[in-house]
Amino acid sequence: MRKYILLLFLLPFFVNCSKLSEFTSSDTKNKKSLTTVISSDIKPDENTYGVVAGALKWTDPNFPPFSNTHRKDREFYELLKTQGIKPRNVTLLIDDESTVSAMKQAVLDALEKAPEGSTFIFYYAGHGVKDNDNTIYFASYDITSGSYKKTGFDVNWLGDAVRDKFKGRLVWLLADCCYSGALLDEAKKINSAGKNVIALTSAASCNISTANWTFTQTIIDCLSGLPLADRNSDGVISISETGTELGDAMKFRERQMCGFQLFGIDETSPLTKSNGNVKTGSTEYAPGSYYMARKGSEFAPIRILSSDKNTALCEFYDYSDKSEVKINSSELKPIYFVKYSNGDNVKVSWEGKWYDAEVKKSQNDFYYIKYAGYDDFWNEWVAYDRIKTGNEKTAQVEENGAWYPAEVLEESGGKYFIRYTNYSYVWDEWVGKERIRF
Repeated sequence: MRKYILLLFLLPFFVNCSKLSEFTSSDTKNKKSLTTVISSDIKPDENTYGVVAGALKWTDPNFPPFSNTHRKDREFYELLKTQGIKPRNVTLLIDDESTVSAMKQAVLDALEKAPEGSTFIFYYAGHGVKDNDNTIYFASYDITSGSYKKTGFDVNWLGDAVRDKFKGRLVWLLADCCYSGALLDEAKKINSAGKNVIALTSAASCNISTANWTFTQTIIDCLSGLPLADRNSDGVISISETGTELGDAMKFRERQMCGFQLFGIDETSPLTKSNGNVKTGSTEYAPGSYYMARKGSEFAPIRILSSDKNTALCEFYDYSDKSEVKINSSELKPIYFVKYSNGDNVKVSWEGKWYDAEVKKSQNDFYYIKYAGYDDFWNEWVAYDRIKTGNEKTAQVEENGAWYPAEVLEESGGKYFIRYTNYSYVWDEWVGKERIRF
């Protein structure tokens, strides 16, 4: 979940992403492992030990609270119980229960109890912050600004504890918070001790995360057997398909790069059976695909659940709730990402200002950029909505009989991909020559 913190609070703790350790679903590969590669039995079950922690409020007023309406951390824990975990083996810590001492003690207790051949799972949802010494912390209920080392849950501590104390076979690391991609480095550390690891995170280690429950909802959907997650329609949702589902949800719904990495896990390993079949749809509006659609006075991302020649059953996702609505297919707008190349000199938006930067790396329509004149400490992954070249053409674009100022972001085949001046990217669209003038 995105952890909005006041600007003065955020700036000193921006995450160093120079290791480039993030992998999204389409790019994840099995890493060289010191253990036998697991090709089955990865689903948490009765032999699972661990901690599920979620904080939506804090004692420190610098950490703004979040609504607990239909909170997904508790739902995730309840789902694990239905799949066989024993409550005495996996501790649930919610809000004021999730103090730093309670979280650490719960981890140590689980590691102590977990026997050979077992699974360890760690999940956290809440704020994520980074201290001046580059250490990333998950915000325990009693975390205090300026004293993270004493009051925050140190992600490095987690990796060390699991590496040194876990006697079992498989580790799951999941986090839904800013900078959660730090768990990918901990996964590598744990794997170095001969353990197989699955790491799934809502954000890269250098990026803040969304305010919505999209990440955790997607994990719940996959564990529950959502048919749309079964990408090859073989009746089974694999760990690779889970990564793909997660990557698409975060990309199209949140414009955010997530983390997905496997160590000693066959990417075809089955996670769960699909609980049904995907409904048929038109070729153009295929079930599972994402579009933009009107939602009140704005546009918002939707997912196609089913479609016919003229209409589509679509799903919106708002904070923690899904809603379905039928929409005329002609009212759906394709989602497009502007393309840039490695080495491009661009401008990147940060807190309302534009800074010179260079594209260093690209992946799945996200761009890893370095700000000119700034240390690698400030590098981050961004999507096109925060990028411009500085050479965009200005234009006037017709919309419902009125002409609006706009910029051309890309041109192809006699059409123009434009952004309306002073409007959000949700209004971006392709227009033909009949709707544009220079």
